[in-house]
Amino acid sequence: MTADTLTSTLEDYLEAIFNIIATSKVARSMEIADKLNVKRPTVTVALRSLADKGLINYEPRSFITLTEEGKRIAHCINKRHHILKDAFVEVFGLQETEAEDAACKMEHGMSTRLCQKITSLLQTIREDKALAQKLKTKMAQSEDGILCERNCLYSQNGSGSKNGKDSAQSDLNLIKPGKSGFITRILGKGELKRRLYEMGITNGQKITVVKAAPLDDPIEVKVRNYNLSLRREEAANILVEPE
Repeated sequence: MTADTLTSTLEDYLEAIFNIIATSKVARSMEIADKLNVKRPTVTVALRSLADKGLINYEPRSFITLTEEGKRIAHCINKRHHILKDAFVEVFGLQETEAEDAACKMEHGMSTRLCQKITSLLQTIREDKALAQKLKTKMAQSEDGILCERNCLYSQNGSGSKNGKDSAQSDLNLIKPGKSGFITRILGKGELKRRLYEMGITNGQKITVVKAAPLDDPIEVKVRNYNLSLRREEAANILVEPE
């Protein structure tokens, strides 16, 4: 038996027993009920199931301990939780409490193979500080002002048109004066991209084309409640989902 073959509920019980035993050497039904915030009769049903699977030693009104097989699987479940939590903190930059909560909810869907992959990712991030910083910077930029319901940065299999523009997007030059949209992507790189970010032009922000110069260069836009002047070549690097 592996951790992958248990239901998420039984995984929770086995992990709770593992954590209680780590400090108390044995577990009691009442302690398990308190830890999982469930009623005692519910605990009894789960304990009988774990005992039938040979993962715990259990008799009514007695202490609960883990069998050798139970220890092995419980250790694996507990490790998955900590791997996910560490990944959420170190790779995605979540706060401890948010990472803890997310790990609790997601650990049950984590297969052994996925666990190995995420462990490799963590090791790489810990060894390659430059890559770690690059990821953190990129994620910080993507979070700035994002309205998730309007702007998802995900593109399935990296698909899109040849010039990297999604069919639902237009570059800012195609938005008519008086019309608005939500910024979905900033193209280009280097100094140009940094300059746009510094001007407050980031993913998820609403942007309005106020007016265009007589010769169509430059254009005036409104973003974050202030007006900016952009050259046409700059506007071409700003992809927008029309409102």
